[in-house]
Amino acid sequence: MQVSWRGVPDAVDAVEAWITGQSYWVQVPVLLLVLLPLAWVLAGLIDRIVDRILEPHTRREIRLAAHAAVAHADLVRRSAAEELHASSAGPEQVR
Repeated sequence: MQVSWRGVPDAVDAVEAWITGQSYWVQVPVLLLVLLPLAWVLAGLIDRIVDRILEPHTRREIRLAAHAAVAHADLVRRSAAEELHASSAGPEQVR
């Protein structure tokens, strides 16, 4: 199956001719109804792409990784202290 692109320029020309043939008060709302959602979607796509590319280098990711490392270190430290306390307490003091 072969795709023909010959109809695309003709369709674009037809839409352009229809819009330019309308009055200003019709052109502005039509263009706003088309361009604003299109710009919003395009901005969201660009934001996601840039976020994915720069994710390893952002301060937020570094800060979250640092908080996770500190939390993990605290957990390991508490666990080791509890084990040490339990082993030094003897069998009669352990509940």
